Amino acid sequence: MLDFVTTLIVFLFVIGVLIFVHELGHFAVAKLFKIRVEVFSLGFGPRLFGFRRGGTDYRISAIPLGGYVKMLGENPEEARLGPLPPEAFLARPKWQRFLVALAGPAMNLLLAIALPATLFMVSYPGPAYRVEKARIGAIVPGSPAERAGLRPGDVILEFDGHQNPTWGEVEDLTLAKPNQTVVVVVEREGRRLRVPLTLEAVQGRFDIIGESGLLPPPTTDGVVIAQIERGSPAEAAGLRPGDKIVRIDDVEITTFPILVAVVGRSIGKELTLTYVREGERRQVKVVPFNDRGRGRIGIAPEPEPLQRGTVRMGMGAALRESFRQNLFYARLTLEALVEVLRGQRTVRETFAGPVRIADLSGKAAERGLKELLVVMSLISLSLGLFNLLPIPVLDGGLILMLFVEWGMGLAGRELTMSLREKIQTVGLALILLLMGYVLYSDIAITLSERARPENPPPAHAKP
Repeated sequence: MLDFVTTLIVFLFVIGVLIFVHELGHFAVAKLFKIRVEVFSLGFGPRLFGFRRGGTDYRISAIPLGGYVKMLGENPEEARLGPLPPEAFLARPKWQRFLVALAGPAMNLLLAIALPATLFMVSYPGPAYRVEKARIGAIVPGSPAERAGLRPGDVILEFDGHQNPTWGEVEDLTLAKPNQTVVVVVEREGRRLRVPLTLEAVQGRFDIIGESGLLPPPTTDGVVIAQIERGSPAEAAGLRPGDKIVRIDDVEITTFPILVAVVGRSIGKELTLTYVREGERRQVKVVPFNDRGRGRIGIAPEPEPLQRGTVRMGMGAALRESFRQNLFYARLTLEALVEVLRGQRTVRETFAGPVRIADLSGKAAERGLKELLVVMSLISLSLGLFNLLPIPVLDGGLILMLFVEWGMGLAGRELTMSLREKIQTVGLALILLLMGYVLYSDIAITLSERARPENPPPAHAKP
């Protein structure tokens, strides 16, 4: 119960900040142009409390999943009651209405740049290898990368059209492209090689994600066991927490993904496992059991001691790096939307609703304030881009309507209030359908995750 309450509080904090920043953009530009703002609300529904100042009702409303700015004369129905006063939204020039509509998403995009830039001026908030040049350190046996002929030591010069990517970019691009073939250009012994790499599709925490088998240079020379499941092959073989696994059959084990790959494809097959205990190398036989189609021996590893970034950037460098990262993620987002339209991705794989955002925010908060701010910046970027989509009732829809109105004016025609209302009705229906489907997907995914058994069935192994 406590975890649920904590997650809910974190979620409301994240959504509250992002919505406040978004609506503040609309509010500030509207005030700049002396458009009368009647309501500035955090939340929807009945007014709980607030205050009035300068003709504006600043309020907190009952449903804390959003917010809004209500301007005088923004509803087309108000124009039917008679001429609008000069301070009404629809009475203002198109360029002013355009800037008011643009200001909300723009504020979210600015926040998405400001949060990481602030962190970069303190220290890079992730594993150091993610900002380093993508030199292949290891390759998972049997993986797409091994089948494609990539090798440890290759330097990735281009990955799916992205020049000189960092490891972080390679990982993010891989996750976003399950079952797709990407072109990888590598440098090997002074030669440039162009390699097609078909990524596998695997089940991630929420969605189907891509997997390549490419790994950065390892930071350890083996996998240290942290926990052993009762009744598992590992326990039957006499393994203990603290043992370091260094080899399985003829495969050197330098990272946990390599161990998972070797064990995962060896259901019912006897493996020779070499490990180190108190400085002494030993060997045991283990037979992985079948766990939902993958082999397992029942161990949990100690986390690798990932080196954290400690370089503090100046303001200019931090802003440039944050802008570069946001541009990268924006491109990924737009590519995903195009794939949805082409039928290459599903809406379920692409859009996250409140349940998944809450889960993601809660997990980030558990890892600390820096992780939470990184997640907030990504959500803020997504919120800004989503609101720019040309769908009526979204800010992008209003911008589209302004361009339609401008174009019809050039042709000597007028966008009637009746047509405007019909377009907005269709847009509202589309948004409600999308929101309903995404919420359903969120709940279905969460319930399926909780329904998965945490412990494997009884396993047997040869000692």
